[in-house]
Amino acid sequence: MMMIVLEHEPTTGQQCKPRLRECEEQDDDGECDDAALEEEDALLELLRSPLSPWREEYSWSPQALALRELAVKTPEILKDNFIYSFFTVLRIVDKRVSVIDEGLLRFSCLEELVLSANNITTLPPENLPKTLQVLELYANHISSLKSLSTHPPPPHLQHLGLGNNTLSHPEDLQIFTADLWPQLLSLDLSWSGFTELAVVVEALSGLPRLQSLVLEGSPLTLTPSYPGFVLDSLLRLLYLDQTRVTPDDRHRFNGLAQFKVCEEAEVTVCVLKMRGVPRPALPLDEFPLVSHSYSVSYEFLDHPQSQDSEQHGEEASISCSPEDHLKTSRGRQNQAMNNTAKQEWAETIEFNYRKTHHSRDLTALKNFLLRGLWLSVEEEKVLSWPAPPEESAGTKTSADKKGKEITDMGQKSKDKKKKKESMLNLIHEPPVKHTLASVHVELKDLLEGKNQIQVKCDLGVLFSEKSMRTTVSRDKEQSKRPKEVKKEERKNISSGETSAQRTGTSSKGKGKRRVENETPSAPADDLMHSSMEPLVVEFSVQLGRVTSTSQFTNPHCSTTTLSDL
Repeated sequence: MMMIVLEHEPTTGQQCKPRLRECEEQDDDGECDDAALEEEDALLELLRSPLSPWREEYSWSPQALALRELAVKTPEILKDNFIYSFFTVLRIVDKRVSVIDEGLLRFSCLEELVLSANNITTLPPENLPKTLQVLELYANHISSLKSLSTHPPPPHLQHLGLGNNTLSHPEDLQIFTADLWPQLLSLDLSWSGFTELAVVVEALSGLPRLQSLVLEGSPLTLTPSYPGFVLDSLLRLLYLDQTRVTPDDRHRFNGLAQFKVCEEAEVTVCVLKMRGVPRPALPLDEFPLVSHSYSVSYEFLDHPQSQDSEQHGEEASISCSPEDHLKTSRGRQNQAMNNTAKQEWAETIEFNYRKTHHSRDLTALKNFLLRGLWLSVEEEKVLSWPAPPEESAGTKTSADKKGKEITDMGQKSKDKKKKKESMLNLIHEPPVKHTLASVHVELKDLLEGKNQIQVKCDLGVLFSEKSMRTTVSRDKEQSKRPKEVKKEERKNISSGETSAQRTGTSSKGKGKRRVENETPSAPADDLMHSSMEPLVVEFSVQLGRVTSTSQFTNPHCSTTTLSDL
């Protein structure tokens, strides 16, 4: 109540108003000048003007400004009982309130109480005014509703907001009965920890007037039966998760409540294609032969025993090595890496990877979606060498005997034969894996009512080995230039003449070659950068949903996945 600041009004509260009337009496006697009188309208303007030093912030109650104006007009009525009974709405948000004490009962006409984003841990119904109709406690630390079972809540309560608290026990739902909440129209249980959809629906079905329900962000919303099971069970609902319930929704989910609720979430991940991988550089020598392959990996909850894979005939692989798990899960447990099949380089690499992950631990899945996942592009390089011939010793002896008698044509035919034999029989070194780039993918939208996330992950521009090799060699050549040439070049920068140009005109050998090599390098680099495109991976994640009751009656129907789109 200190924010009312009645004692700091421009009329200085109750003490200045009598002085105004005294001045009016004195003016009748000619003892007070009219120019010195304070006008009531001017004082009210000081309270309302945004530039006034007496203006206060009134969002905490719509009655605050009206009460301050009463302090100007009729300050004699401002008694304690009048002030407490004057307020019907109080909004105390993010003020570190930790306890609702009995002092709140002094607000005898209070109808709306908002205490969001505070530190409240318990809800004492005995300290709530009986006239209360709206109670909002979003984003506090309430972990239990047992106190409501010992003392009834306000009988006229129409909205109860308990979203973003730490409620998770099924016992807390037993207090939602028709006797305790006869007038409750709206209930917010969003971002809570409830996991059993059937238990929540059964408990809330006893509320006779419930029309609006918010459950988004809770683990139970990840199950395929949500929201159809809720809509077919609570027939009085007009709004679910702040979305209007339409007649078409009722028709599609009609009869779904008679089927058993599946408490297992289904998440389908797809990696379609990838573009922007630099073309591998050709080897400088004939051997070793170098083969490049590429794959996409992502982290997900570690439930390998209940995962389905489709890769156009290939099984999706799961890499559970300690190094990969530690590197990609960023220190989190119960996560494993999933990899697409390796593909050779192409301008557009088609993966067509699809995997459905099943999870019964809905709380762990919710936390994982809140964090998001890491997606990486990996390159695997394999060096291959020709296998030594079986009669290498005999071959060397006969070759030594012949010596210079072998002609050039015979030597060339022999080399071709060796090449063919080596191509047929190669020794492969162990593969060398390298992560080209990684990106973080946000998945929070799946908890906020969205069923699918489709993104084109931009991992930036990558440089090929050839371009890096050219840059390094050019830098080395620049570093070998004599110091005198560099100093001379700096002196002639103002005239627009470079040392390379002077060297090209004065010398005939080495300098000319340098001009020929260096002059085209700048436009070549510009062309290379302009033609490069970023590495982009088409990636999608979708929750499995029951879209109609016919999916249970028709054996050919199943939950919605990416293959249905």
